Amino acid sequence: MTARALDPVRAAIGGIGEGAAGVFGTIGEIDRLRTENDQLRGELAGAEQRVAELTEAARENDELRQLLGISDALDMELLPVRVISRDPSNLAWEVGIDAGTDQGLAVGMPVVGNADGAGALAGTVVAVNDDTARVRLIVDTRSVVIAVDQASRALGEIRGQPGGQLVMVNVPVTETLEVGGTIVSAGLTLGDETSGYPGGLLIGRIQAVEPDPNALTQTAFVRPAFDPATIERLLIVRDFSQG
Repeated sequence: MTARALDPVRAAIGGIGEGAAGVFGTIGEIDRLRTENDQLRGELAGAEQRVAELTEAARENDELRQLLGISDALDMELLPVRVISRDPSNLAWEVGIDAGTDQGLAVGMPVVGNADGAGALAGTVVAVNDDTARVRLIVDTRSVVIAVDQASRALGEIRGQPGGQLVMVNVPVTETLEVGGTIVSAGLTLGDETSGYPGGLLIGRIQAVEPDPNALTQTAFVRPAFDPATIERLLIVRDFSQG
């Protein structure tokens, strides 16, 4: 009688034990799932890193292929270099590169950039060390390039403007300048300004033309053919012929 009376108690205790086992089993399952999730996150991060590396390698390969095409198209001795530092401001635009006198560089050498596979005038070497150098881009406000409108042959001076833009100034109003016109380097000097650049290199396209207050000259606003804010590789012109 007493044993039977205790049966409900035993059943209740057994139920509690089974419930506890179920709780601990659930906790163990949660821990296992958390571990699996951590592993999956790690694998996903690794896969994303590999994709990023492959994407970067493909982009770099494409840029190198374009630079090789530019080198083949231009009758110049060119040295490919990498941009290793930037110092852009609203007025001054200079970049550091990974080559110097050890690679035959000298102050005054012209620099070519990549404009969607075409060679574009980018700047000039202004300082050189053994294995590094500094390039002043043509959008720098201290830069002057003698340029010509490819269609009308109007001559003028390309000068850098704040914000990385260009203007073509001192163009007589009697010359024709049109929006969309292509501006290239003239490869000569004008007055007391020195070019020092090969002729025929792409500079940019005219965005607008305005007459100057003196009524004798006009100014063209030119969009650079290359993006000075994103350049990563350049070509140094170690030797060129003007024909």
